[in-house]
Amino acid sequence: MKEVSGKVAFITGGASGLGLAMAKSFTGAGMKVAIADVQEDALTVAQEIFAESNAEVITIKVDVTDRQALEAAADETEAAFGKIHVVCNNAGVAASGNIKDHSYQDWDWLMGVNVGGVINGIQVFTHRILSHGEGGHIVNTASMAGLLPIATLSVYNTSKFAILGVSEAIAQDLAEFNVGVSVLCPGFVNTNIFTSERNRPAAFGGE
Repeated sequence: MKEVSGKVAFITGGASGLGLAMAKSFTGAGMKVAIADVQEDALTVAQEIFAESNAEVITIKVDVTDRQALEAAADETEAAFGKIHVVCNNAGVAASGNIKDHSYQDWDWLMGVNVGGVINGIQVFTHRILSHGEGGHIVNTASMAGLLPIATLSVYNTSKFAILGVSEAIAQDLAEFNVGVSVLCPGFVNTNIFTSERNRPAAFGGE
């Protein structure tokens, strides 16, 4: 998909960091953008940023581990902008520590958001993109940690290696339908990923 002006993008984890940078790039190219994020305060700030430029942006509070909520967010986006062409499964969390100190709660939280959230995004949006027949693109955010094992990041490594695998597999599945798939593997970027404990639910050991 080469011409993006007027097309619609949906970005999870879109209110800060890489997601917000994507939103700025997309709106700069003339796209309409739905920014989805679990942080309500960050969504408010993002909305204010784009209001200044009159960009066509909506913000939606959504937890990517909640499949019904993600479906509802997709419905809201289509109601506002029409057909969705690009989905960026970008939401992610991190926890560090020696493997001997990690709990099942650490594993369940990271795998739920970093892997389950991407899978949910793929499931929710792929059929919507295919149904309009105009082609599209799926962008999954992994990390350099999806390529290189790093001490004290075993849980995070596992989740990001999984994203690399699923992205490369579905790229082959969807190529014949004019739907591209990219996987981002950024290095160290100054984002809030390593303060993501602030969004950790109590059910997974959060405060």
